[in-house]
Amino acid sequence: MKPSAATATRLTAFGVALGMTALLAGCASDGSTYGNTTGAPATGVYVIQNTAATGTTPASASVLQFSSTASGAATPVATIQNLKVTSLGLLAIDGTGNLYTAATEGTTGTSLVEFPVGSQNNAQPTRSIPFNSTTGLTTVSSLSATTSGELYASNGAGGVDLFSATATGAVAPSSSVSITSGAGPQATAVDPAGNLYVATAAPLNNIAIAPIVVFAPGATVPSRSIGGALTLLGVTTPKALATDTAGNLYVANVVSGVSSILVFEPTATGNTPPMRDITGANTLLGCVGGIAVDTEGGFLYVVSTPTCGSTASPTVLKFSTTGTGNIAPVSSFTSTAWTNPDTGLSVAVF
Repeated sequence: MKPSAATATRLTAFGVALGMTALLAGCASDGSTYGNTTGAPATGVYVIQNTAATGTTPASASVLQFSSTASGAATPVATIQNLKVTSLGLLAIDGTGNLYTAATEGTTGTSLVEFPVGSQNNAQPTRSIPFNSTTGLTTVSSLSATTSGELYASNGAGGVDLFSATATGAVAPSSSVSITSGAGPQATAVDPAGNLYVATAAPLNNIAIAPIVVFAPGATVPSRSIGGALTLLGVTTPKALATDTAGNLYVANVVSGVSSILVFEPTATGNTPPMRDITGANTLLGCVGGIAVDTEGGFLYVVSTPTCGSTASPTVLKFSTTGTGNIAPVSSFTSTAWTNPDTGLSVAVF
């Protein structure tokens, strides 16, 4: 799994509502000595571990990196830790392997931060975009990165903001899109052509809206939408989105506690059925959260818990990107180091 031209179109996205409003100018900006930001394996599967406060020990958070071949009871191959933050949420990776997440420090607020590829130990973010009135970020439910490091982040006002690949500090977004019904984003993904996919949240005033709306590059109104009985999607049922280098859309879908992974072709629009549907007892899908596509190896990674709302440790299930139906995963792993993921069960792969 070495980076290649195909790797440069790799995108990951997922959603989780954090509901933060305060400012964080940057993480661990107290003059601490930082550890390695290089030396970790260049490729792998990334997840979040949040640790609650106990006694006099404050809450903390870290990013765990597992091998892409991890199976069974796995041990992280690297960890980004000692970040002096109380929680993390959301994960995205750009085309060169830089990792993005939302970091919260309990007294000073939340920022979107970037860690360079190969980060481990006490790594320092290379850039940070705080939640404040200038950036327009107040709550976050989705985060996606383009191949060049542009960031699409939900803005808490029913829309999605675009920040440039060099944006850092208290800067305004380059552009924004909004969902007419006020439904806002529940999850997002960007395909190699620059189309932005938005899985919508529950709309205001019961206004009709499609489960997934699509914005063409630079557009401020949707160019198409995906919804209807044949799609197997409902408003709020898509929990996470991802795309591959061919532009196919992967949807982690949960309907009445039953999970499936639906795959739509790049031009899918309206009431069109998915071209593939991974579901059934053999899949071991419980309640799914984050998904990510490793287009270099041709695999789909899905985070699952036994049931929705379960506090049990999560499992990463690995499927072939060409799989469909009631199939068993190629492999799966859990870890004793990974017991408390973020709310959206985030995962990113490079």
